[in-house]
Amino acid sequence: MFKEIDDLSDSLVLIVEDSALTQKVLSACLEGLCKVDAVDCAEDAIDYCLKSAPDLILMDWILGGMTGLEACKKIQAMDELNEIPIIFVTSNTNENQQELCWDAGAVDFLGKPIVARTLVNRVRTHLKYKRQTDILKQYSFFDGLTEVFNRRYFDMECKRLFRQNLRQQQCLSVIMLDIDYFKLFNDKYGHLQGDDALKDVAKIAMKMVNRPLDSVFRYGGEEFAVLLPNTSEEGALKIAQSIVNAVKGLEIPHCKSQFDVVTVSAGVAVGHYGAYDNIEDLIQKADEGLYLAKTNGRDQAYLIAKEPK
Repeated sequence: MFKEIDDLSDSLVLIVEDSALTQKVLSACLEGLCKVDAVDCAEDAIDYCLKSAPDLILMDWILGGMTGLEACKKIQAMDELNEIPIIFVTSNTNENQQELCWDAGAVDFLGKPIVARTLVNRVRTHLKYKRQTDILKQYSFFDGLTEVFNRRYFDMECKRLFRQNLRQQQCLSVIMLDIDYFKLFNDKYGHLQGDDALKDVAKIAMKMVNRPLDSVFRYGGEEFAVLLPNTSEEGALKIAQSIVNAVKGLEIPHCKSQFDVVTVSAGVAVGHYGAYDNIEDLIQKADEGLYLAKTNGRDQAYLIAKEPK
């Protein structure tokens, strides 16, 4: 797989360097290999990464304000950023300085003055490793049948998003979806038809959830989950109801259902800043909403609201 990754033109390298001349030199060396952007201080680098994470960072050691070493440690301590590989570009290449680079979490270092061929080869290698890792994660985190994220990734992502939204004092909405009378559907129409129904519901959920940070997961069996960062009760309930309506609109025959077609029920819970102590409580609240949607007649979305403490 590593050898097959040749085109890195859409990979992004962020240069963190307070010398405009060095920025130009590094950018010129990487021209034609990948996309390049640059900032001149560590604080701006962290802000940049939080908005749009690059595939690799070239970090100067000595910067005004926060040092490159401090910035590297801070990035490595952040769940949403710690998978970005960092290469130090520095004139400090003695053994002690190298040890500090490794301890901070860097993947490599380059000495100054820059040797263009060495720079290009090192960057190409680490971009390939990053791309390979991303591909492997994609395979391991997707459900093979429905092609949405799987439960394993949900367990990781919901905790990360909960911590992130807590830090940013934002809310996180969770939708739990379940296909109504799915066992009866499988018994009547067979498991192949059941698989097709699961795929159709997953496609509908993906279509209704269209912001880049929103995500759909196969939670287990006929149940799906949706994570909506920074989404209000009104917005989350609207999305949940749109999924409910769209699934019914598919008009997949289901003679064992009171609706004569395949439908879903949805539970919605919104974790405002400070409203929940942990992500498990928020998911449980969305599950309670799903239960109430079922007991109230199915084919509907039910929101359980909870005010901040």
